Amino acid sequence: MTDMPAVLRNAVRRAAQIAPRPAPPATTQDESVPQAPPSLASQRAPTRHLMQDRTSLLADGVLYTDFFKFVDAQLRPKAYFEVGTHLGRSVKAFSCPAVCVDPHFMLDQDVIGTRAETHFYQTPSDDFFKQNDLRGIFKSGPDICFLDGMHRSEYLLRDFMNTERLCHRRSLIFMHDCFPFNARMAMRTHEAGDEAEGHWAGAWTGDVWKVVPLLQAHRPDLKILLLDCAPTGLVVVSNLNPESTVLSERYSGVVDDLRAMDLEKHTIRKLWDDVPVISSHSLMQHPEDLTLFLDIN
Repeated sequence: MTDMPAVLRNAVRRAAQIAPRPAPPATTQDESVPQAPPSLASQRAPTRHLMQDRTSLLADGVLYTDFFKFVDAQLRPKAYFEVGTHLGRSVKAFSCPAVCVDPHFMLDQDVIGTRAETHFYQTPSDDFFKQNDLRGIFKSGPDICFLDGMHRSEYLLRDFMNTERLCHRRSLIFMHDCFPFNARMAMRTHEAGDEAEGHWAGAWTGDVWKVVPLLQAHRPDLKILLLDCAPTGLVVVSNLNPESTVLSERYSGVVDDLRAMDLEKHTIRKLWDDVPVISSHSLMQHPEDLTLFLDIN
């Protein structure tokens, strides 16, 4: 370039300065590192346990007492409390110290097993809460609670209110029979069904279903899920607040709300649509996901 005129040499230099540089070669992923198929992560996401197909509106999952055995094995609660022991099937599913309340026990088997401590109170639940202090037995409160007493909404509401105030923040309250699948089952009196209902002909839920939409309306701070456990669903309530006085302060109006609710107007479909429904079969097949939904620690 020494023989070029100065003007030409300057022009060449300017062109070299502004010419775009070639783009570096695209980086490729290290082929030695195995990459999971995109679908695998979504297949293993916790949302896979949520039921999308609710056409049947039947709680036909794992029997609720079998699910309780699973909860006991996975979460290892240290204190269990229940209202409505009856035959003792539910308390038998748990191995930790337990307090059971029922106005008329009809135990037909050994429900104590190797449990170190079991307390039975043969009294209506309202009287139990008035006359006894559960914290005297469980100083930190129960870890797991099961409410399966009188199948009338105002009774379940009071049982929930009285139980929550004795719990700790991480306690779980299970409520039974909140998802009837016909109007006959949801009557306030026990009326037998006909043969068309098959083995559900004798099932009775009463109108305790009302407590679910009521809690959603008055206690939006609560986390409410439905497990499709047979025979009539299992509602689980978490994010409890033992200090809450919302329901007690509004009790008279809340009972009016219960009285005004009608299953024909509310519809069974709306019951299922308004609460996240979890497949009990799916969750039991993947116990590693249980604490994403239910945890006491």
